Amino acid sequence: MNNNLLVGQIIKLDIRSMGINGEGIGYYNKLAVFVPGAIEKEEVFVKITEVSDKYAKGEIDSFIRESKRRVEPICKFFNECGACTMQHISYKEQLKIKREILINSLKRYTKLDVNSIDIKLTKESEELNYRNKSQMPFKDTNFGLALGLYAPNSNSFIYVDNCVIQKSLVNAINKSVLSILNRHNCHTPRVDNGELKYLVVRALDLGEAQVTFVLDHFDEKYRTIADEIINEIEEVVSVAYTITNKYDVGVFGDKVEILSGKNYIKDEMLGLDVRLSPKSFYQLNKKQSECMYSEILDNCIKESDIVFDGYSGIGILGLLAARKAKHVYSVDLSQDSIKNARIIERANEISNITFYSDRIENRFPSLLKDGIKPDVIVVDPPRSGLDYKVIKAILESDAERLVYISCNSSTLAKNLNDLLAKYKIEYIRPYDFFTETALVETLCVLVKK
Repeated sequence: MNNNLLVGQIIKLDIRSMGINGEGIGYYNKLAVFVPGAIEKEEVFVKITEVSDKYAKGEIDSFIRESKRRVEPICKFFNECGACTMQHISYKEQLKIKREILINSLKRYTKLDVNSIDIKLTKESEELNYRNKSQMPFKDTNFGLALGLYAPNSNSFIYVDNCVIQKSLVNAINKSVLSILNRHNCHTPRVDNGELKYLVVRALDLGEAQVTFVLDHFDEKYRTIADEIINEIEEVVSVAYTITNKYDVGVFGDKVEILSGKNYIKDEMLGLDVRLSPKSFYQLNKKQSECMYSEILDNCIKESDIVFDGYSGIGILGLLAARKAKHVYSVDLSQDSIKNARIIERANEISNITFYSDRIENRFPSLLKDGIKPDVIVVDPPRSGLDYKVIKAILESDAERLVYISCNSSTLAKNLNDLLAKYKIEYIRPYDFFTETALVETLCVLVKK
């Protein structure tokens, strides 16, 4: 049943709420209609673009009543790019919407009385120029090689010469590297058996930057190009490449090789000397990471604590916790991440942390069998949330406190249904790690009942 709604039909719609992707939601004969670019409390004419039994999608045809919270997007690519889905909304309203997205997830997936939970206001961020890393595809054009993004759900390439949410240095390095590549007449695999797929650039607060080419196949000319990049761009101290095929998940291939310069670039986080390899995961919004990590260290970690740190990545939070706690046991499946974590451990001369490249559902029970009982467990899972085997391991550990860092409020809510068998929520705080988008990072602190 689709309420006789047809693709191409224009309907009048009151926007009643905001969706998890930043779209407005209205209802037509009880059928939810998702409208990108619409804002809660607006009244719009909508042209229907997709209809199913459970929902419909549409695009704004014209406004009847505009929200006072609607602003002019600062980015010239806003209407084409599709990455910053909330740039047309005032920043204060964005913060409210992110809290509402979290609350709506809790209402939908749990039986909790959200009014009885201490849900803090969204922690604000810098609005622009916060991303310390870019990851952009190449495209051959009539004017040479270009960098940009593909519009959502399409093959339409948008040449982006300045992304307003990326750090200025990242944008500048992208332009300079592109100029050097065009000087060498480089191409994508679609032209002249070219090599280039993506350019990955990371630029950190201490001034060091890293460039990685994602290639279809290797050509020796990239050694010359890498040397030129290091010589011509002062901040770039490391140039690498990785080769990918159609079976690889994500942008990077299995191996990353350094072409010129250092194996690692340096940064500093809350006094920790950080070393990053090209493939290392590092929060894109460093200042917000520092705010969240400081909150965890201040409120959840004591000097006498044994800490289990799950999905530890390169170990930043675990290493910070080790400077305060009795001992930290950090677990991550990625061998590359654990290798990087141990380099940071040695650089900071931290001796009370143990790293494991393993699955959490294997390592946590193994530590318990060895007589090691955690006081605090910290988990920062991917968007898919915690697997039930991991939840089972957490519950069996009987830790006094559980710190759950979530990048997906829906899977957080679903996981809470199981975790609340033994724990109760102390408080939840949404964080704005990704301004101008609908993504919400959430800190959920639980204590044993």
